[in-house]
Amino acid sequence: MDEDKARAIAENSDLVLNGYAVTLDAGNFRVVNLRTGKAAYIMTSGELSETNMDEVESAIAMRIVSENRKYITAACPRKSA
Repeated sequence: MDEDKARAIAENSDLVLNGYAVTLDAGNFRVVNLRTGKAAYIMTSGELSETNMDEVESAIAMRIVSENRKYITAACPRKSA
């Protein structure tokens, strides 16, 4: 992924952790790998809805959301409903 595009995504995200940018979207989570540009959409239930990531990347994305869900939603209450 181009550095300027990765920077823009990171600046507009709610959490950046280990090269993954997480954005809360109506209670669901968009996760972008800032190195590859691949993305995943994780539902409120924790179910992986859509992705173009490989199995390792999607497992990392799901773990990041699972372990940090309460911090992301607490920091962005207006976006979690």
